[in-house]
Amino acid sequence: MSTESSSDDGGAEAAFGVVSETDDFIDVTVGVAEWTTSNGLFIAEEDYRVSGEVWRVHKGDADPYPSKPHAHCIGGAQRFVGRKLHLGTAELFDGRRALGRFLYRKQFDALIELIRPKFPGVTLPLP
Repeated sequence: MSTESSSDDGGAEAAFGVVSETDDFIDVTVGVAEWTTSNGLFIAEEDYRVSGEVWRVHKGDADPYPSKPHAHCIGGAQRFVGRKLHLGTAELFDGRRALGRFLYRKQFDALIELIRPKFPGVTLPLP
């Protein structure tokens, strides 16, 4: 696993990096997800988990919703596992239902930078 540390404005350390990758997908983490509402207010929640969420982005995902490509949460807080992340708006989805949660911009930007090399023909973030 290739990881780096970053300190947010509150001084907390967050690991981010590529967890694993194959020719078909890449798994990345940007630390414990921080969510905001559509007007930028933080959503406060407690999880008591040491590491952050892991996001998987498939090269050839047959399901184009909510964006193509999009990220699947495959590890971390149980309430996020199985959810999808739009790679343009940073909004979290449960199937086709928008949840009104947006990945914190710094984390979203880090996630995009981690997956961009795997998708050279795709402009990320998506328009």
